[in-house]
Amino acid sequence: MNDTIRKYSAGGIVYSAGKVLTIKWLSKDWIEFPKGTIEPNETKEETSIREVFEETGYKTKIIKPLGEVTFEFDWSNGKHYKKTVYQYLSKLVDDSEPTPNREDNEDYENIWMTIEDANKQLTYDSDRNFLLKATETIEQL
Repeated sequence: MNDTIRKYSAGGIVYSAGKVLTIKWLSKDWIEFPKGTIEPNETKEETSIREVFEETGYKTKIIKPLGEVTFEFDWSNGKHYKKTVYQYLSKLVDDSEPTPNREDNEDYENIWMTIEDANKQLTYDSDRNFLLKATETIEQL
């Protein structure tokens, strides 16, 4: 019997003016890139753009796919998850002041960081690996 729940998410590393956009969860002291669940009938790319907008308020456009990572974890609800995250390098469509559309349980703030600072402060190795891939393209912009 397999009690593993599969989840699929997509997100974006937004690059602008020498910095990348991160979100800092205040209750968990996590720093990561915005991402969220892929909805039915939605492409990974559409999810990336929608989730970055909902979580940060910024409208973005994808520059390049950065790949995917799959990991497993146990959550506080006692369930076991296997999650695949697709990540994209993105840029701002405009730089107007954002108005995030966060859910009640999403207690985080936007933080623009230099690549160096993000590399030091990101919570997850997978985010650092995506940042490294993004950096290769950023250097060519």
